[in-house]
Amino acid sequence: MRKNAKAVLLVAGLFVLFVALNFAFFADNRTSEEDEISGDRSSYRSTPYGTRAFYTLLEEGQYGVMRWEKPFTELKERDPGTLIVIAPPVQYNPDEEEITALSKWVDSGGLLIIVDREIKLGLGDATINTEPAAVRSDVHPLQPTSFTRGIQRVAVSEHAAGVKVDSRSVTYHIGDTQSVILADARIGKGRVILLTDQYIVANNGISEADNVKLALNLLTGRPPGKIAFDEYHHGYGRTWAGGGMMSYFRGTPVPWMMAQGALIAVLVVYSYGKRFGRPVPLRRERRTTNLEFVSSMANITRLAEASDLAMEDIYSEFRKRLCRFSGVSPKLENSKLAAAAARRSRVDERGLSELLVRCDDIANGTPVSEGELLKLVTRIRDIESQLNL
Repeated sequence: MRKNAKAVLLVAGLFVLFVALNFAFFADNRTSEEDEISGDRSSYRSTPYGTRAFYTLLEEGQYGVMRWEKPFTELKERDPGTLIVIAPPVQYNPDEEEITALSKWVDSGGLLIIVDREIKLGLGDATINTEPAAVRSDVHPLQPTSFTRGIQRVAVSEHAAGVKVDSRSVTYHIGDTQSVILADARIGKGRVILLTDQYIVANNGISEADNVKLALNLLTGRPPGKIAFDEYHHGYGRTWAGGGMMSYFRGTPVPWMMAQGALIAVLVVYSYGKRFGRPVPLRRERRTTNLEFVSSMANITRLAEASDLAMEDIYSEFRKRLCRFSGVSPKLENSKLAAAAARRSRVDERGLSELLVRCDDIANGTPVSEGELLKLVTRIRDIESQLNL
């Protein structure tokens, strides 16, 4: 009883542990730690600082959007046609090899849209740099272009930066008297668009002023092909330090489901390896065979001249099974039992009736020779085999 109590307490403890794990790890605590500077700008994120609203807007507008979870070295000409990079964290910034591949992709005709307050980049013949700017409340179109169509005022955050592009093909579209927050430049056959405040396309800012119009205007005249949101440089699709396969489950409950499964497996192993009840006696091998037992009983019966007891055992069981086969009461007369059995099978009614009567007599004490007893038992076994009793 004490062992069983320990097992129940173990199961209850594991259940409480699972609940604690769910509360500890399934709840997303990153939201409370984010701000306008450190917010995660992934299109997977529906927090105030994420960009899921922008992604969903394009998706529902039949723009043909997707999420790019590969390094820039995997970019191919026209696949995708447009790449949107929104403020990747510093630890995931692309390396020089990726920047070179990105520059070739843009030069071959791709449209690159970068939304970030800190940009220091060289693409083709263009050098791009951003610099902190003072808070602007009068951000407006600087000239009529496809990017400023329908825009009167743009709402920006206090952290918005200004951009400078060293290129002969640069065009400045939106800004104030001191700085520019939206510019674009030709790079070979492609183009790069620079927006220096992610607040404009973030969940908490896209609905302010004319921000949503500006977000859609960024895709004016885009090349054919898919619009891809860069998620690789937000950590998605990457190989974790602890293992490659687990990267596919990043941000999901699957790792903790696997941990719980491992704990359950440990419990199962413990249950099988631990004795909870009284010890089970070891199995003892029989010292005699079935044939030896039958021979001994036959010899005892012969020496005791108890043929009636042997017949009684064999005949009583045979008669019970025959009654069940015929569907009649065990108390029915032998002749009627034989008739009922004959109706259900091809057994000889007369012969069966005589067999039942003779066996009944012997079981009640009528003397019988060993030869006749053997014939009667043989006849009973034949009928049992014939009727599958």
